[in-house]
Amino acid sequence: MYRNIEIERLRNRITKADMANSLAVPTNVLNDWIIGRRPIPAAKLRALSQLFGGISLDYLLQRR
Repeated sequence: MYRNIEIERLRNRITKADMANSLAVPTNVLNDWIIGRRPIPAAKLRALSQLFGGISLDYLLQRR
């Protein structure tokens, strides 16, 4: 599970629906990425980083 993605989403007060829309993916795909069921494409990783103000991908992808 990529908890830091979820932590940053909450910290930035972004709903899952809004986050999925900004990444141009369905909400269920976003959920699958966060729980690690599907790999996150490189382009979407860059978009996630930008969505959170340029946050480090190393930080976002830490598993706990």
